[in-house]
Amino acid sequence: MEEYREHGVNSRKTMKTQNFPLMEESVYVWILQQREANIIVTSEVLRVKAELLFREIQKRGHYVNQKFSFSDDWMRRFKERFGLHVKRVAGEKASADVDAYIKFKEILASKITETGLQKSQVYNADESAIFVKLLASRSLALSSEKNVYGRKLNKMRYTFMPCSNIDGSNKLKLMFIGTAAKPRSFPTKELLPVSYYNSKKAWMTRELFREWFFNEFVPAVRKFSGEKSLEPKALLVLDNCTAHYTGGDNLISDDELIKLIYLPPNVTSQCQPMDQSVINAIKTRYKRKLMLKLVLENEELKFENRLKKISLMQSIDWLSAAWDEISPSTIENSWKKLLDQFPGYAWSSDTPDEFQDDTRALVVAIDTLTNTTTTDEDINLWLKDQVYDGDNNPTWLTSAVFTDTEIIDSILQESVAQENDSFTEDSTDNISLEMSSGTVSDIAEEPTFSDAMKSIDCLLKFVKNDAADVSRLKVLRTKLIDMEWHKKSM
Repeated sequence: MEEYREHGVNSRKTMKTQNFPLMEESVYVWILQQREANIIVTSEVLRVKAELLFREIQKRGHYVNQKFSFSDDWMRRFKERFGLHVKRVAGEKASADVDAYIKFKEILASKITETGLQKSQVYNADESAIFVKLLASRSLALSSEKNVYGRKLNKMRYTFMPCSNIDGSNKLKLMFIGTAAKPRSFPTKELLPVSYYNSKKAWMTRELFREWFFNEFVPAVRKFSGEKSLEPKALLVLDNCTAHYTGGDNLISDDELIKLIYLPPNVTSQCQPMDQSVINAIKTRYKRKLMLKLVLENEELKFENRLKKISLMQSIDWLSAAWDEISPSTIENSWKKLLDQFPGYAWSSDTPDEFQDDTRALVVAIDTLTNTTTTDEDINLWLKDQVYDGDNNPTWLTSAVFTDTEIIDSILQESVAQENDSFTEDSTDNISLEMSSGTVSDIAEEPTFSDAMKSIDCLLKFVKNDAADVSRLKVLRTKLIDMEWHKKSM
């Protein structure tokens, strides 16, 4: 466990035995997941979460009739045991992110100059969640109140990914990820206004991204290049989430002219172009279309029935139309935080989003129909689809997250497995681990970064149903990527 913990562990002389190890392990896994989502965990939130998890574990027959005081002393010891120094780490991390951001800007500018790329040959893509039937007045209540009308509608979350070059002259079809392989009443994929994919929970996966890259992105770049009499080369800027980043096995076109470059960890909010304004502009336009439909059409129906009549195909049409409405200047302006200037070009001037005031007026109209009251804070959260579930987990993420129940189940299963484990340390040393490419003896004495990534990815597949192990491995993987990035940036 120590290899996954950060500052403070190695300097300790002693470590007291935990009185409630199952509870603390569950809390720690929950914290790992919050960290991965870049969510700040305060001491008070941690205390409340620990108490909730403790009660859930008691319901499973553990720590029955035992009392536990979630005191300041316990909080201090827990942080020491798991190497958690929240305030200090947060400050150092923020400083490190700024440094990485500045370095990457220099690297990207040099890369563009060295390869002679034009603005139309540099692309960005980023996925986001979209709650297709969620309304501002229900953005908070839906996720935690069992009896509030429309709770199930809150779960209608899908993933979409816009992709465009800097000047907006080549906007690819939106990538849309649903849950059904063949939704009812859908036309053929060729007739859809989006590139439709599916996964079990509408999450982006490495397999889906790879398919999109070779089947959608590369052909689109080559077609556009031919139409504009350009050399068919391009650079796609991405964040390094596990669905995009493949370690040493980076995606590249067969002619090696279409390549990827990855943003350093934890700088998406600072400089990811699509994340700066484009995705929010798409969502604003989508939500405006949704509200216009509810306010102006099917007036003879009750409001809840109006909402039920909106189909997935209708939502896809609105989302595609919203993407079409995004102007080239909006896309270009989103790059200003990543590129101070582009060789030989001047940035266009900023243009305000004309739909912001209109959207707020429509929210008021919805409130009138539903007899609800929506605050400005609710509207801001709703526009960004920042919604939490009943366990206070973010539901807008586009990759897997685990519920409290799944975390506890995983920890309890792991505890039982350890108790029943009949292998001794000596016996496990003699086990020969066979791999697809050979035996352990075939592995180089100094494994490469690619070897490490492949090994972790193999383990992630092996323990994919174990929330605790998956969380730990993903934290380790992120740490290794961060280390490799800093190594290459020096």
